[in-house]
Amino acid sequence: MKLVIIGAGGHGRVVADCAQQLKHYQEIVFLDECFPNSKHDCEWPIIGSMSDVAAHLENSTFIVAIGNNQIRGKILKQLVHAGANIATLVHPSAVISPNAELKKGTIVCANAVVSVGCTIGDGCIINTGATVDHDCKLESYVHISPGVNVAGGVTIGKHSWVGSASAVIECVGIAPNCDVGAGPAV
Repeated sequence: MKLVIIGAGGHGRVVADCAQQLKHYQEIVFLDECFPNSKHDCEWPIIGSMSDVAAHLENSTFIVAIGNNQIRGKILKQLVHAGANIATLVHPSAVISPNAELKKGTIVCANAVVSVGCTIGDGCIINTGATVDHDCKLESYVHISPGVNVAGGVTIGKHSWVGSASAVIECVGIAPNCDVGAGPAV
């Protein structure tokens, strides 16, 4: 099976590395118009741009690896509308409760934890070493940055971003479209 990653930047490489470690995909490639003169990103080929999606719909699975929540959401919706098969990736070192729900297009990176009773929406990023404790709800296109600790019962609204090394105390609600800077307690 081929994995097509939309976005060949830094987060794209993290996604490709995760997919490679899963040993599920025979081929991992990028589509990204921001690198028109590049043929590779590390060892993975850049084979075109978003305009080439249709050529890969029948034989590929897709994931959007763009950190910007709004852009990631827009592209994921376009892929779903086009009939693309959307991947959800969990790094082998991540711990996911069997009683948690991860929706399509989400990635859970290395050493992250998603606990019991959590619902993680479409196209979310649970980044390296982040923890999401029991009964949290992350709406679609949320980015939990590296090293964030989210306590139990937290709700985070659509398109919100929680910066690196932040801590969110229990039962807090973060509204949609919020950016939480690096390091604070919420």
